[in-house]
Amino acid sequence: MKKLAIHPPITNASGPLSVTREELEALGRSASGAIVTKSMTHCPRVGNPEPRLVPHLEGQRGSINSMGLNNLGYRGYAELMSTLKSFGKLVIASISYAPCEHKLPLEEQYEEIAQTMIQSGADMLEINLSTPNLTGIPISNDPESIRRVLGPLCKKKKIPIGVKISPYNNTLLLFEEVAQLLMELKVDVVTTMNSEPNVMDIDLKTRTKVIKPREGYGGYGGPAILPIALAEVHRFYKFFKKYNSPIQIWGCGGIIQAEDAIKHFLAGASVVQVGTALLWKGTAVFAELSRGIEQWLKKNGHSHLEEIVGTVREL
Repeated sequence: MKKLAIHPPITNASGPLSVTREELEALGRSASGAIVTKSMTHCPRVGNPEPRLVPHLEGQRGSINSMGLNNLGYRGYAELMSTLKSFGKLVIASISYAPCEHKLPLEEQYEEIAQTMIQSGADMLEINLSTPNLTGIPISNDPESIRRVLGPLCKKKKIPIGVKISPYNNTLLLFEEVAQLLMELKVDVVTTMNSEPNVMDIDLKTRTKVIKPREGYGGYGGPAILPIALAEVHRFYKFFKKYNSPIQIWGCGGIIQAEDAIKHFLAGASVVQVGTALLWKGTAVFAELSRGIEQWLKKNGHSHLEEIVGTVREL
């Protein structure tokens, strides 16, 4: 299947400021290379109780959240698809699973949502297997569940399919098993990574945890996770290159300024996504990053981004 051309190679990460019509239209008007929806579920969800997001942790270390997959439900996003397509950029439907009143098995939920998104005009599916904000083990940590979800979708693939996965930095044997499986299933894109899961912060003035859901544990994003994200990108890049796999790597995590994006490209990413930076800077972040990337490439004698992808050097 033909690779998607994302220009500039920067999108929002599904999550921050991608839930409502207004937020998605703002992304459409921005300089992002594509619009990525909030991870949609079968039924609409109000999400976890407040406070569930701290966008600025003390010391600008990053953000922590346990949003709980608040979203409009897949039918709500299907109704918005023609409007989003009118901005003239690719629309990527992010799809997730959550228990709901219909009590459908998770693979049936994914398939029903996916088929509806394809019919409504989505250009790509991003299958979120890694949300850190529901109870239980993320699907991306269980190869059998990955196969149950992705197998039927990949077997009758009509548009490119990406997967958004958890970091595997502490589970390298699991990483190899998952990477092999993703090659076998012939996904088109791996987005790594979702936020670092199950972290906590404390407000010293009140001596309380900073978010309420899940006993104060949430997903961590922002500058502090950049080294983790770079390792995840490079690990997948090297693995797929070893087996001559055409799977693209989209880097996500820790990108606040253009130099952070350049590091992702050097590690092996061909597209980058931003989450915490979008919370901090608004949609102007896409133009800022795009200018910075172009300036860096020109300054360092490169005419195309592809010239640096995966070219990080060993010491």
